[in-house]
Amino acid sequence: MKVIDAEGRQWEIIRRFAPWRRWVQPFAFLKGGYRHYKITADWTLYLKDLPNDDPEDGPVNKAAVGLLGVLVFLEALVEIPFYLLFGLLLVPVRWLEMLAQGVAGSVAQAVRWFRKAPERVDVAGWNKDRTGLVSLAILKVHRDLADPLATELRALFRDRIMFDPGDPAVRAVLTRFDVRVEKHRTLLRRRTAAIAT
Repeated sequence: MKVIDAEGRQWEIIRRFAPWRRWVQPFAFLKGGYRHYKITADWTLYLKDLPNDDPEDGPVNKAAVGLLGVLVFLEALVEIPFYLLFGLLLVPVRWLEMLAQGVAGSVAQAVRWFRKAPERVDVAGWNKDRTGLVSLAILKVHRDLADPLATELRALFRDRIMFDPGDPAVRAVLTRFDVRVEKHRTLLRRRTAAIAT
């Protein structure tokens, strides 16, 4: 579920159905790392204050551009078949990963049913240009209350510019749904003045 706050920042309220996809990721290891959230600063707020001095373009050397085009074409002739073959070799690895995720998912779902484990709801706030996250909260709630909680949080973001579990209005919603805040990180600063709606 996505919602835009009063400042134009996009927030996502994500109900996690498949935690086993985070547990079993051998294919991601081959790609150089595991998929996970990373909080990054919104540098666009600082870059817009810098002076914009674009140097004027000089005359373009057509021969150099043509030579560069030929070199790029020759490189593509070599790299495209290599990447196609490499992708075909990785198909069995991807199938094994999906099989392992299915087995882990079946076990996790059985445990969730019998132990009545809580559902996970993520509240993620993006930079204004959607290049990275500036806020992330991981919430745990009873499985029957996950959808109503997401709906309530969506309504809450219409007049809020950040998610802060210590804020009285947010804390009232979390208390009403008996939510446990497992993790909360933000780079957004709290505003002292109220925002007019």
